[in-house]
Amino acid sequence: MSASYVIESDLSEKQIEADVAKYFGWCAWGLPFDLRDVDEPLTGADKLSNVTVPIYAQFKKSTGLRRPTAPLLSRRANESPLQDIRRFRALHDLPNDPALFFQLRKKASGASDLQHNVLLEHHKPPISYAIYVAPLYLDYAEYCRDLFRHPRFRDDPWYWEKTELLSDWRMRAWLSRFDLQPFLRGHVSIPPHCRVSDHHHHYAYSLRGDSITWHSGEVVDPGSSRLSDFMSRRTRDLLSPGYELPSPEQCIDLVRGNLASADLAGRILEGDGPVAQLQAYGRWLWREHGIRQLLLLGRRDDLEKVRSLRG
Repeated sequence: MSASYVIESDLSEKQIEADVAKYFGWCAWGLPFDLRDVDEPLTGADKLSNVTVPIYAQFKKSTGLRRPTAPLLSRRANESPLQDIRRFRALHDLPNDPALFFQLRKKASGASDLQHNVLLEHHKPPISYAIYVAPLYLDYAEYCRDLFRHPRFRDDPWYWEKTELLSDWRMRAWLSRFDLQPFLRGHVSIPPHCRVSDHHHHYAYSLRGDSITWHSGEVVDPGSSRLSDFMSRRTRDLLSPGYELPSPEQCIDLVRGNLASADLAGRILEGDGPVAQLQAYGRWLWREHGIRQLLLLGRRDDLEKVRSLRG
């Protein structure tokens, strides 16, 4: 039985992974780039994409921790490590009403490394990104409410609230797409930030997806780190003049560096062209390590035309 200060979630990681991956595909519809999940078949146009940004995601469910009703002073013998999270956030006056957290995954039998370290190896901006994704919900009904909530099903996909970013209305729509989705705003995104030797570590954060802490105690990011923020930044990168547009060949080079041998790379990286090879790698990574790959795919000429509107 959980301690009285723990608030359990009725969500599952597999459900979160499936829902977020499908939702991403919907959000990218009509943009000057595609967002392809590892399970989606590639089209001929996809294989000709010469701009590619892989996003590697590990999906977690959140658990809640109630605010301490009295100061938690010195650590007691046999105390739960969850008390350290509550103590640290209280001492640093961080949102704790409740706080949310997840623990790193235990090393799988036969695995060469902890999943966290494998995810970290794939976080190499600006060519590829790796993030943990966890809902800011503990209740399934609330989760479903935002999953099916407007403006997702507006008839006109360009009918979005205005922003101050650009004068061109369509560009405003593109750059606002991820910001305005309640479902994406309802998830935190956290890049792995250091290697570990065991799984006895936790990330904690507020119900608003900010004030991220790492335990043993460290404030990782005091600002907002919602999934909508992460995807908006990736959109702005692709559509901003001066930002390097990574090629699929660059991504393949990084992937080869993550694999133990050229022989293993030869067996995994099969496919007609680098984009197909990246997706083959994504399927292998998901089978071996439970890490999901999504590919932002675009054509350089098309993106440069859009970027010229901002010049």
